[in-house]
Amino acid sequence: MFSKYTKFILLLFPAAIIIGGCGRKDDTVANKEYNWPAMGTYASLTISMENSDTAFLIAKKAVDEVNDELSVFVPESSISLLNKSAGGGSYIRLGKDAVEVLLSPAHYYKMSDGAFNPAVGPLVEAWGFFRGGSAGKFPPAEGVIVETLPLCDFGKVELLDDGSARLAKSGMCLDFGAIAKGYAVDVVHERLKEAGFSNFLINIGGNMRSDGVRHGGGMWRVAVRDPLREIDDNPLGILLLNDEIAVATSGDYEQYFEHDGKRFSHIIDPRTGYPAEGVSQVTVVARTAMDADALSTACFVLGTDESFKLLENNSDSGALFVSVDINSVTEIKISERFQELFVSELEEE
Repeated sequence: MFSKYTKFILLLFPAAIIIGGCGRKDDTVANKEYNWPAMGTYASLTISMENSDTAFLIAKKAVDEVNDELSVFVPESSISLLNKSAGGGSYIRLGKDAVEVLLSPAHYYKMSDGAFNPAVGPLVEAWGFFRGGSAGKFPPAEGVIVETLPLCDFGKVELLDDGSARLAKSGMCLDFGAIAKGYAVDVVHERLKEAGFSNFLINIGGNMRSDGVRHGGGMWRVAVRDPLREIDDNPLGILLLNDEIAVATSGDYEQYFEHDGKRFSHIIDPRTGYPAEGVSQVTVVARTAMDADALSTACFVLGTDESFKLLENNSDSGALFVSVDINSVTEIKISERFQELFVSELEEE
């Protein structure tokens, strides 16, 4: 059940999550933070361990490798080649990361009744949000949406046991924007652990996963901001992360355009062909960053009531939903699992 229901007046900022921490003092190495552009956004590694420069190089290499396989902005990526071959009949041999990411969506697609669908690419493009293009100044015609919807049939994505795949219909186009960054976070987490590193927090565009403890001791802490205030001043609350928790946020304020006084977000409901409505922001916790990334999009599309039903069947996951009405009154609903990891304010250092 939703264990908490409150109302706030606030303004949503693109950066819904900030990093902080507190706890008992200890002898861990001071936090060192690395920031770099990656996957159309920014990545950061915060680590409290010796040889942190080596950890950064491992993290950056892992993110670059994932991006080179999954990005539609890389002409020779596995996904770009697959999209270009749509309807041609030939199977395209995919790289390891592309296979992993293509296997996972079937689970999310089924559990969300199609609210999560990486075959949504043609609709995202019709609305002007795909391949780096700026958003349209007005919505596409209804006829365009009707014609485009059949191209978003995830059942027409075929993957063979040898890692080859094809898109059965001409005009189909995969878009892994709702899962790739979370997957990359998980890959970095795995690579750093294999190299013997601990005590770190990786963040790619708001998709986060931690390991060990931060400098000063205690769990890594992620602050959900009250955007009316400064970054470190009175956040809405703090998420406590452990080695089995990742977090991701989806919001309607990241990419959008306005037409006739209405906001149209880049998060498209694959079932209707129109931008999802009803929720302004969703922050999700899950076992992996890929799970959190996919679920944050699915929950944003489904809305609070349907998401509540979905989360009931996923005991490891939880969510915080933010909705803003026409009077700028914000309603916040928090699931029980999320509430278990959520505290109202920062503790004293």
